[in-house]
Amino acid sequence: MMKNDAAPSPAEQEKAKKQSVGRKMLQAVTHNWGWKLVSFILAVCLWGVLITQDTSLPRTKTIEGVRVSVTNAAVLRSNGLIVVSGLENLDTIDLRASEPQKNYNSASASNYVARLDVSQIQTAGEQTLKITATASSSAQYGTVLEVINPDVKLVVEEYGSLAGVPVEVRRSGEIPAGIYATSVSRGVESVDISGPKSIVEQAARCVVEYDQSALSLNNTPNTVSLPFFFEDAEGNRLDSTNFTVTPRGQVSSIQRITLTQNVYAMTRVKVDENSLLKGEPAEGYAVSNIRVIPTSITLAGSEVAIAPYREEGAALFPYDPVDISGQTRTVSQLLYLNTPGNMDYISNNTVQVVVTILPEEFVKLSTDSNP
Repeated sequence: MMKNDAAPSPAEQEKAKKQSVGRKMLQAVTHNWGWKLVSFILAVCLWGVLITQDTSLPRTKTIEGVRVSVTNAAVLRSNGLIVVSGLENLDTIDLRASEPQKNYNSASASNYVARLDVSQIQTAGEQTLKITATASSSAQYGTVLEVINPDVKLVVEEYGSLAGVPVEVRRSGEIPAGIYATSVSRGVESVDISGPKSIVEQAARCVVEYDQSALSLNNTPNTVSLPFFFEDAEGNRLDSTNFTVTPRGQVSSIQRITLTQNVYAMTRVKVDENSLLKGEPAEGYAVSNIRVIPTSITLAGSEVAIAPYREEGAALFPYDPVDISGQTRTVSQLLYLNTPGNMDYISNNTVQVVVTILPEEFVKLSTDSNP
């Protein structure tokens, strides 16, 4: 009996072979698939545990708020240059670092140092510098991979200096009533300045504004430390943001100037006109007028010393009065006053006394016309 089935072709044999391999692979995957899934999960977990335990493995972390420090400003000044803008908004930057696994969570901005080295600048004008950063300890906090937005645009000018700029105290406000204030003592009479040459050369004065309305007897001497500014010869205020200011001939820079002023209780005391004259004019003459310059004296001192001179009827008297005995014409004389010795300030210790002497008929006529 003859066999009717023909032998499979080579293509059919190849196709059957591939299908057999596919069935075997599918069977291998699906056979005990539950156990294989569990094994896969366990393998992943084991890998995670091993990674976690290996503290030397690096991980990338973004660090925010790293403070930037400007370095070598003195070197730039020694080269005759100074940065006038571009640094005012330079505060902190962000960076990306490769961290050892063990310090990944603890790494923060304080573990990194960012710098802008201005000694790279060689000429005036607009300049662009790059911020660089490093870890404070590479062994602990790895390496910095990238500074985010590292470019800083700066404006640079020539550096100049000016010595002996006078300090001017510009007073405002009224001294409170009942207070006498001495002249203001300045801790600094003149200053040396350095900074952008184009601005420094315009400086004519250093101005301190001083408000005297706040003076009080409870605070003497009155000492205040005040900021200052600069003006040109026409009184225009200068931009002194980039100035370095030192007292004349000194090296330590200052930002304020100290003013000192002593304050005392004050009163004005009249000069007793009835005690200014002695004697009588010549016969037929009389005193027409007595003029005292000044009519009162300012006394300043402690409250205790001033108290008696604030009482009603208090007056000052001359050592020796004007002697008008036998006089027939006007007499002018300087008199010394008997002033108290326990005062801190006396405006005058003398008065000018002018005594007008006229014939009696003129005096009587003047009196009758001015009842």
